[in-house]
Amino acid sequence: MSHTQIIWIKAEQAQAPLTPAQKKFNGLIKKIEVQKKLLAEWQESLLFCQQEAVTKLEPLRKTLSEHQAEMVLLLDKMFTQHKLTRGQQEKLAYLICEACDELISQHQRDDLKPLYDRYSPNGFDEQVQEMDEMATELLKKRVQEEFGIELDDDMEFDPRDPRGAAERLAEKFRQQQEQAEAARPKRKKTAKQLAKEAREQEEATHVSKSIQAVYRQLVAALHPDREPDPVERERKTGLMQKVTVAYGNKDLLQLLELQLAIEQIDQGGLNTIAEDRLKHYNKLLQNQFDELREEVMLMEMQIGTMMQVSPFEVMTPKRIAKMLEADIRTVREMIPRIQEELRRFKDVQQLKQWLKGYRIPEPEFDPFF
Repeated sequence: MSHTQIIWIKAEQAQAPLTPAQKKFNGLIKKIEVQKKLLAEWQESLLFCQQEAVTKLEPLRKTLSEHQAEMVLLLDKMFTQHKLTRGQQEKLAYLICEACDELISQHQRDDLKPLYDRYSPNGFDEQVQEMDEMATELLKKRVQEEFGIELDDDMEFDPRDPRGAAERLAEKFRQQQEQAEAARPKRKKTAKQLAKEAREQEEATHVSKSIQAVYRQLVAALHPDREPDPVERERKTGLMQKVTVAYGNKDLLQLLELQLAIEQIDQGGLNTIAEDRLKHYNKLLQNQFDELREEVMLMEMQIGTMMQVSPFEVMTPKRIAKMLEADIRTVREMIPRIQEELRRFKDVQQLKQWLKGYRIPEPEFDPFF
């Protein structure tokens, strides 16, 4: 995010070195700028991924899934109409189940469930339910061990909806904290505790008044109703909209940048902000940074879920874009390959020859189970 002027406290030669509060102010400004830039990159990446998925990936996946469904029916036909060895039957059964699993799970081809059930020792719905129950029990166990939260047996967790599970977990944690607080014997607060609460309340009031003061200064200078010139009134209307949005978001950095832009403050004014006001500014900036960081994390989770990325993988906007491009390229390459296989496997001898060299993969070890 580019700005015409940068908010920064500078140490001039005639001044003493920056105070701790001034250094913290500069550090928070820098961290906020980094998070704003990262959030903008993720938002741009999300838009790009959505557009590419709709216009390129999904049409290709639809075409591939249609060929995969055609392949499943062809393999079923070969299984039932031709004499095959036990090994060939096992391989065909495995291939049919794998293809049906993908088509049902990812392409909503529920019409293939009877075919899956015919070749699998366990029904599709039963198997999905069993896997979900295992994942849910594991998630509950980890939560109880790592966070000490007691979860009810009837508390539902959908392992395919990590965000929803996290929200329910946070709500459960909040409820248990409230219950523990309510059950704790009420003791009369000491004078020290009362003084601390009073200081915190006073601090919160000062912080709120600090951003209100900046907002009011900008409103006084930019209110369009007080401007007789039509062109200048239009300019001030646009700036007032920015002021209103920034104040609503408690975006102190944006408000200070607007003050610089209209020359309501200058570099000298920034360098000489009173220490008590700077302390309040730093509190606002810290809150703003924390909120931005949380927003970035939620954006990463959203895109990671959409791209089916493991939660343990390190993601960046550029890497996600490359992964999407690789997915598009892979699906595009698979279409002519499966078309050729459909043509070949209509000849049972060619299918048997291919099966001769095919090996059923060993079950993968899943660290979560």
